[in-house]
This record gives sequence, structure tokens and C-alpha cells, in this order.
Amino acid sequence: MLQQTGCVREEFCEGHTKKEGARELMSKDKNRPTPGRVGWNELVTTNVAGAKKFYGGLLGWKNKPFGEAPGYTIFMRGRDMVGGLMKCPKPGCPAQWIPYVIVDNVDATVKKAKKLRGKVVMEPFDVPTVGRIAVLVDPQGGAIGIFKPE
Repeated sequence: MLQQTGCVREEFCEGHTKKEGARELMSKDKNRPTPGRVGWNELVTTNVAGAKKFYGGLLGWKNKPFGEAPGYTIFMRGRDMVGGLMKCPKPGCPAQWIPYVIVDNVDATVKKAKKLRGKVVMEPFDVPTVGRIAVLVDPQGGAIGIFKPE
């Protein structure tokens, strides 16, 4: 299960905004997913190099660093971003894909999840030029991210 940490996420949040093109992650494009739909997928893994090799070989995905954020990679298919990749933030964290569902209000959704016996593993926080996110775990143990784009 994911554990809340400041190290990787804070560096991601602080570092990514300095690179040109950071806003394109979730642009205000008319084709952007609407609330209730998956808008981003992120792989947290114990072996970043192995994941890059596997998904590159399997799906032809290329990878590029996301701005100056150490440890965060964007999977690319041509010019399209198809997901993110980062090392598991704490030892013992299993490798897993986390879908991020678009919501109208991250904080309200977190409160609702708590009432439904969900757990918050990453409290809501803002990613400059990208939006507000949080990561939850449902009562059965499934992780899901929630996201409100800027």
C-alpha cells in the first residue's frame, strides 16, 4: 500500500514547474476527461529502470523526465503523454498502477471517502500548473488517485 511521504511528491511539485511544457500534463484542452473519468495513470514501482524497459518493449512507450522533478518520468507514445512513473516512495510499498479520476472538488471527495470507510494515503495537495490531487485506498485495499486540474 502507498504511504504518504513528502520527499518524492514535494520534489515533484516544486521541481516540475520550471521546465517548459509542464502545463501540458493536463491542459485545458476541450478533450480533457470530465469528472468521474480517469484522467491520468501513474505507476509507482520498485524498479524504475526495469519498468521503463518493460513498457518500452511491450507498448513502444518512450520516456522523458518531467521537468526538473527528480524521480518522475512521463511515458510517451509519440507526442502523447500516456502516464507517469516514479519509484515507490517507501520501502515495502508494492509496485502498482494508480488511476487518477477527475473530480470537481478534491477536498470534498476526500471527506466523502472517509465517511465511506476509505483511507487517505496522500492528503490533498496542489501541484503548481497541474492541479490538486490526493490518493485514497478503498475499504477493500484498492488504491485510487483523485485529481482536479487547474
